[in-house]
Amino acid sequence: MYSPGMELNRYTTSAVTLLVFSCLLIDLVCVSHASDSDSDLLRGHLEPFGYQRAADYPIDVYEDPFALTPTQFYEQYVATRRPLVFRGGAKHFNAFSQWTKERLIKKYGQLELRIEPRKDGSSKNPIGALGMGRDYLGHFVKTIEVSDNYVVSELPTPMYGDIELLPCMSCGRLRNGVSEVNLWMSGGGTRSRLHRDAFNAINCQIRGTKDWIMIPPNQSDNVYFKPGSEWEMGGLSPINTDSVDLKKYPRARDVPWGITTLEQGDCIYIPGGHYHQVRSYGFTNIAVSVLFTRLELDFGLGFDSSECDDSFTPTYVPLDTIPEILWQYPGRGMMTMGNMDSGMFVAAAFTASKGKPISKKDLMENEAGLLTAADQQSAEQVWRVLDTDADGMMSYSDVKNISRESWRVVCRLLEPDTVYSNSYDYEYTQLDYDTVRALLRHSLSNHKSMDRDAFLTVYTELVGGSAYYGERIFKQLDKEEKGAVTFASLKDGRLEDVLQPFLMQEEEAAGNHYADGDGEMDAAREEYVRPEEMDPAELVHRVIGVNERDIERDTTLSGQERDAALETYHERVENINSLLGGRGDTEAGDDDDDDDTDETGRVGDVYRRHLERIERENAEVDDMATELEEVTPSDDDSESGVRPDNEL
Repeated sequence: MYSPGMELNRYTTSAVTLLVFSCLLIDLVCVSHASDSDSDLLRGHLEPFGYQRAADYPIDVYEDPFALTPTQFYEQYVATRRPLVFRGGAKHFNAFSQWTKERLIKKYGQLELRIEPRKDGSSKNPIGALGMGRDYLGHFVKTIEVSDNYVVSELPTPMYGDIELLPCMSCGRLRNGVSEVNLWMSGGGTRSRLHRDAFNAINCQIRGTKDWIMIPPNQSDNVYFKPGSEWEMGGLSPINTDSVDLKKYPRARDVPWGITTLEQGDCIYIPGGHYHQVRSYGFTNIAVSVLFTRLELDFGLGFDSSECDDSFTPTYVPLDTIPEILWQYPGRGMMTMGNMDSGMFVAAAFTASKGKPISKKDLMENEAGLLTAADQQSAEQVWRVLDTDADGMMSYSDVKNISRESWRVVCRLLEPDTVYSNSYDYEYTQLDYDTVRALLRHSLSNHKSMDRDAFLTVYTELVGGSAYYGERIFKQLDKEEKGAVTFASLKDGRLEDVLQPFLMQEEEAAGNHYADGDGEMDAAREEYVRPEEMDPAELVHRVIGVNERDIERDTTLSGQERDAALETYHERVENINSLLGGRGDTEAGDDDDDDDTDETGRVGDVYRRHLERIERENAEVDDMATELEEVTPSDDDSESGVRPDNEL
C-alpha cells in the first residue's frame, strides 16, 4: 500500500516522536524562557534539530517492495530526487534471517573491515585488531557491545550473496549502475553529523532501528553548507544537530525536514545530495547501503528502460550475480570506498556542452576540472579510453560502449587512491610525527628503559596508537632483541628512522596543526610550537586536545556530562604525567646508560591499570564467546531461515 507523506503522522512511541510532538507545544515552552520579542529566535535554540519547527517534508512509504517497477521508481523518485521507504524490503535477504552473531563469526570472521569512532566527529582514534581504522569482522562482532568503534566499510564480496537489489532496481541502468556496497555495524547509540552524500543510495536495516532526518537538497544555504565547487556533491554541515545554535546559524530554523524510523527489514531511498542525519538504536545495529550512479544528472543517458519492457517481471537480484558493480572489495587489502563514480564524470563532462560531443581540448578546460588534476600522461590515457572510436570527440555513444573495467581505469587515473582510511597506512596519517617522536623520547629519557609491555602502554595510552603498530615499532627499535628499548639506543637516529612512515603524508600531518585557508597558513606555521619544545603542561594539552576551560565552556554538555568529562580529563592528565615521568632532559639518559631502572614506578602503575582494564574486557569477550558456543545452532538450522533465539 502506498501512503504519501505517511511518515509525518506515523510515530507515537519512539524518542524522536516525542521530539516532533514537542515542536507542536514549543510556543508554550518558549514563554517561560524568553520574552515575546526574542521568542522566534529562541524557539529551539540550543535544542536538538527538529525543535525549531515541525516536520513538514514528506517521505513516501510503500508497504509492498514490489509496488514500483524500475521505470516507475526512476521516473517518480530518482529523476525527481524524492526519498521513499519500503517497509519490509530487506526481509527477503539471506542477511535478515541468517546474520546471527555466531554465523557472522564462523563464516566471515576473518574478513577485514574499516572502522570509525562510534560518535561521528569524535577525536578518539578507532583501534581494531589490525591497527587504527581496521578490524577483523569476527573480532568486532565479539566485542560489539563494549566497543567504542563502529563499522563503516565496503561490504566484502564474500558477503554479496546475502544481500539483494530491491525489485525496483532489477533492470536497466539501475541494476547495472551500482557503484559500491557499504556495511554499517555498531553496538547502537551512534549518530551522524548533518551531511549529504554524492551518490544515490538504498539503505536497508538488517538489525536494530534507525531514525532518519531528511532535508531537501535545495537547503544548502540554510544548513550553511559551502561546497568548494558546484560538483562537490558530498560534505558536512557545521550545525551541531544535538544543540542548534540559532544565534550562530539563524537560518537553521527555516529548514524544512522530514523524519522516518527504519525498523529491521525496512529500506530507505536517499537521493544523492539530500541532507540527512541518522541515529541508531539497539544493542546491535547493522545496515547495508547500495550506492548507485546519479542517473538524473546524465543529460540524455538517463534510465535505459530497454531491458524493462512490459514483459519484464521485477524481482530481487543477489549482488553476487551482478559483475557490473564498479568498486568491489574482496575482504582484505586496499579498499575503494568513496572512489569516483563513472556517472558523476559523465554528468560533469556533458554539462558545459549541453549534451553535445566533446573534444579533448574542451574536456581539459571543463569547468568541473575533470582533467586538470591529472598529469599529461594520465590525461592522454584517459582520453584514449573515452574516445572509443578515435574520431577526436567523446560522444554519448562512446560513453555507452565503455566497459566497467575501463571506467575503473579512468576513475583511478583521474582520482588516485588518497583515502588513507582505505589503506593499512591509516595510522601513519593520523598520528603526527613530531608528537609521536617527542612523547616517546620524553618517556624514555625519564624511565631510561622500557620493556615491551611498558612501551606498548606508552604507545597506546599516551601516543594514542594501536598495539598492533606499537608492537611493530618496538621490534624495529629493539633490533638487538634484548626485550627492552633504552634511551641510549636512540642516539644513532634509530627512532627517527623507525618513525619515517609518519612523514609519508606531510600535507596530511600538517593539517593536524595548521589552520585552513591560504591567508592563515603562514601565520599558523609561524605560531606552531614543536612538541619537543613544549613544557609538560603544553604537551599534556596537545595529547588530550582540550583543557578544563574547554570542557567547562562546552554548552552542549549537561551538568552531569560535564562532571563526567572533567573526571575523565583529570584521570587522563594523571596517566599522561605518569607515562611522561615529568619533563626530563632529552639527554637525561646519557650519564646513566647502565642503570638498572625500576620499571614498576610511574609506568608500572599505569600499566597495571591498563592490564586490569584489558583483562576485564577480555573476560567480557570470553563470556560472550562461551555463551555463543553453548547456543551455536547447527549449519542446518542456520541455513533454514529460522532465526535462533540468540539472534543479534
